[in-house]
Amino acid sequence: MRSEIQNVLFDLDGTLVDSSHTIGMSIDFALERMAVENARDKPIESMIGRPLLDIFHHEFKMTDDQAYQAIDIYRDYYDSLNQQGTDVYESIRDVLPALQKAGYRLFVATVKPTPIADKVLKDLDLRSCFDGVSGASMGPKRRDKSSIIAHAVKTFGLDPVQSIMIGDRDQDILGARENGMEAIGVTYGFGSREELSSADPAHLVDHSEQIINLLVNPDAAE
Repeated sequence: MRSEIQNVLFDLDGTLVDSSHTIGMSIDFALERMAVENARDKPIESMIGRPLLDIFHHEFKMTDDQAYQAIDIYRDYYDSLNQQGTDVYESIRDVLPALQKAGYRLFVATVKPTPIADKVLKDLDLRSCFDGVSGASMGPKRRDKSSIIAHAVKTFGLDPVQSIMIGDRDQDILGARENGMEAIGVTYGFGSREELSSADPAHLVDHSEQIINLLVNPDAAE
């Protein structure tokens, strides 16, 4: 791993928080309101990390107009839950201050729209740990992980060589590489070890505490 890393970008869902229950309830509510029969036959974990537009398009065969309507319903309901069913992963509340204390600047790069991600972090008392949040746009313009990471690089003036992405899906690893960054994959989230390994991250970790070893105590990680 590069020794000059100064900036750490975290994915949100599946990396910092387990939001599967909240997201699942919100998708099911939107499908019910949209009168989609035999609504969800796949585990919600397989969908998390993908843009909502793609989920409603591809998983539930909605038209553009239907998908945008479903997204509005989803967002209103998700907001009303106020993170009910969302949990911060074990040790994350220790990991983030440890990285800050070691001098790293922390950011979030997520497919959640920026204002929604910002609210999630505030509701869970995590926002103060981060220098900035880069999310998807509220419309379809910026929704894939590579463009979200690129937006973070541009918005916060990051040097990709001095930055690393941490996430639980292959798109986190591939999006980082497309922006000239290294990446760490976390296996405790929603992506499988096989999915992450195939994307070839610099490192894989099975527990969030291992992130401290990699970035603060590299000798202990070897």
